[in-house]
Amino acid sequence: MPNARKHAPVFPLAATLIGIAMAVCVVSFFVKALLVRHQVIQDGERIKRLERQLAEYNAKNESLQARKNELTSVGALQHALTNDFLKLRKIDERFVVNVTQPRPTVAVTTGVEAR
Repeated sequence: MPNARKHAPVFPLAATLIGIAMAVCVVSFFVKALLVRHQVIQDGERIKRLERQLAEYNAKNESLQARKNELTSVGALQHALTNDFLKLRKIDERFVVNVTQPRPTVAVTTGVEAR
């Protein structure tokens, strides 16, 4: 039985290499799973931070909008005019552009001559 002796160590070596390969695959899977979990946690924190910033910007925008409405109200503008905060000047006619004139029409050709 010279063949049995020659091929006997091959099986444990192949089984060992297959086991190592499977262990590497399992470890790499768990490492990848941990990396994905870490990325999800970071993205969640980033989303929360951006939502807080958005809420701050919305609050600031609302306060600025209220302030703008307050300053541009009829009463506020009349008050500014009476206190000489706003100064009105007459606009000369040469600086006025009338936009109510009709636009000149352009003839459209089809490229086909009439016979």
